[in-house]
Amino acid sequence: MNFWKIKPLAKQLGSNQVSELLGMQYFLASSLLILFSTYYSLWWGVTRDWLFYFEIVVLSVITVFGCYKAFEANGGREGNAFVLKAVCLSVPIGIRVNVFSIVFGLGLYFSFGNIISFTSFGDPYRAYTMIGYTGFVGFSIYFWWLLVEAIKSAK
Repeated sequence: MNFWKIKPLAKQLGSNQVSELLGMQYFLASSLLILFSTYYSLWWGVTRDWLFYFEIVVLSVITVFGCYKAFEANGGREGNAFVLKAVCLSVPIGIRVNVFSIVFGLGLYFSFGNIISFTSFGDPYRAYTMIGYTGFVGFSIYFWWLLVEAIKSAK
């Protein structure tokens, strides 16, 4: 299994060298990454206000668009093994995105008080929420961009 390198996995997928067992292992790893990501996002703290619901809408649009672009990159209706490629590639891509997200989150957590205060922002909590929102949107775009590029190279 490739946990970080995307291109070798894309080449394996492009030449149909991923067995059923390996595909299942990638699916399991992908499922665990989704579970981890869900609980990790709860660590950031969820405030159910208009921004939270707006973020859900924005991330849903990014997901629909990203999935369509990945499907298109695979050849659309004439492509092959889209689901296998998407699931397998989402593992090293998801690990990268999660690692970068953790680094971003820890950096924000430990430096926030030094950067944003009541003197620099009228509402530091809102600034924290906006930075977190921007981070989630950015990491979502990064995930789908990496997936589209990897699927293109898996042909």
